[in-house]
Amino acid sequence: MPARLLLLALVGLCAAAPPALAAPVLVVGHGTATLRDDPALPPDTLTAPPPGGERACAAAAATSAAGPTVGGVLARVERAGGITPEQHDAWLATYRRARATASRMRSGRSGELRAVVAGVESLARRGLLTSSRMPAAFLQLQRNAEFWPTRSFPKAPQPERKPCTGGSGLGGARVTFEGDPVVFQWYPGQGLQIQPLANFGKANALWRECQPPAAPLPPGATPPPPCRPEELRALLDRMVALASQRGRFTAWEYFFAFGGGTPPWISGLAQGTGIQALTRGSQLLGDPRYVEVARKALGAFEANPPLGVRAASTSGRGRHYLIYSFAPGLRVLNGFLQSLVGLYDYAAATGDRRARRLFAAGDRAARLEIPRYDTGAWSLYASGGAESDLGYHRLVRDFLQSLCDRTKARAYCGRAKRFDHYLHEHTRVGFGGVGAVRVGADANVRFTLSKLSCVTLRVRRAGTLVHVRKLVMPHGLRGLTYRPTRAGSYTIEVQAVDLLNHYTRVTRTLEVKPRRGTRAPRA
Repeated sequence: MPARLLLLALVGLCAAAPPALAAPVLVVGHGTATLRDDPALPPDTLTAPPPGGERACAAAAATSAAGPTVGGVLARVERAGGITPEQHDAWLATYRRARATASRMRSGRSGELRAVVAGVESLARRGLLTSSRMPAAFLQLQRNAEFWPTRSFPKAPQPERKPCTGGSGLGGARVTFEGDPVVFQWYPGQGLQIQPLANFGKANALWRECQPPAAPLPPGATPPPPCRPEELRALLDRMVALASQRGRFTAWEYFFAFGGGTPPWISGLAQGTGIQALTRGSQLLGDPRYVEVARKALGAFEANPPLGVRAASTSGRGRHYLIYSFAPGLRVLNGFLQSLVGLYDYAAATGDRRARRLFAAGDRAARLEIPRYDTGAWSLYASGGAESDLGYHRLVRDFLQSLCDRTKARAYCGRAKRFDHYLHEHTRVGFGGVGAVRVGADANVRFTLSKLSCVTLRVRRAGTLVHVRKLVMPHGLRGLTYRPTRAGSYTIEVQAVDLLNHYTRVTRTLEVKPRRGTRAPRA
């Protein structure tokens, strides 16, 4: 399996989504690069920055230059018996090679490798480079040192046509390396990073390929990819090996700074998807090791942030599971719902009472919180925040449907149906008209939008277009102004285009009077 650079677009990677179409992958190896499709790689929405949120910030630096060194930490952990002499020697060589490679590089790409080196050094200085984190940390060093000296910045494919309001939930460029199924993602300024969510999403896709079809394929349809159990086993084995011990539980940590969070941090979304993928893999492959690892990962949902992802519900009942352990105030619905799906699937497969309690606590909170994300025409990405982009709206609909399929609860089923309806509904524009004004005065064009839209204001006089203005606007009461320079009758048009390019147009007449003390022009 040659090295792959892949971009995973969007739609349910986790629970009940249908098999995805093949994702584009740049196969890189031995001096060649070929664009191919990989049917095992599901689309992905969840690792893109949140709508309106921060981009990944610069690599975390130590608060002080003083502190343990990487070499010193490796030596100490080896003396304590935490790693073998062979591991010590291999990882120390990896670190030294990465530093030397970065110092020799003269291109702008050297900053990517330097950031990953700095990240490992920061872990060592802060006392966080533990034996359980070393496999992931040094694998990232190794892969970045292999990639950046000879490869250009990876690029993610973009849709042929974007909605005028932008985002479709696309993630960033991703890479895998020959002989190793682990998926990395490029975060600009921070190099290639192991992406737990993408890896477990791929595991779910491989599991799904081994499930019998729900219905016979129609004539002429493309057959699904073949079942590849050994590829699933190889990926799960690697993810088990790259897990960290975080407090008293097993976790798949992120080792880069993101959205204000300092590494290492975890995601309830990735943790829940990992539990789900391991449970499914254990059932399909008949290997109890995977479900045992899933059991050890449950502790993330019992620990408060910043260690875990358990938080008080805004409803006052049950528990909310956070998308990011470093952001207790950020309540993202899609991450919460997929956490519940993972807990449900593990509890259903094992009968584990602990998992059932964790699901029940989250379920109580979710049923009460979900209405707060519904604007009446679209979904909110986070509670009290901006509206979802197209990809995230579809994703939360799919996760609601997944919980509906499992629980049959009206709170999930009804909301999934509503959110799907919103995808087919045009923006509702409330525009009562504009009061008469005089030449030189501002005409206040006030209107309401039912959902996020690209709004175009057009002003015509005697059929001639005299003014155009285009803005992206969220739902609610909005306003624009126009200052006419001549008296007469004008047509004001407000056009709203939603994220699926549904058009809504409303026109009204504006009467413009002459300035005071002047006569109206003759017709």
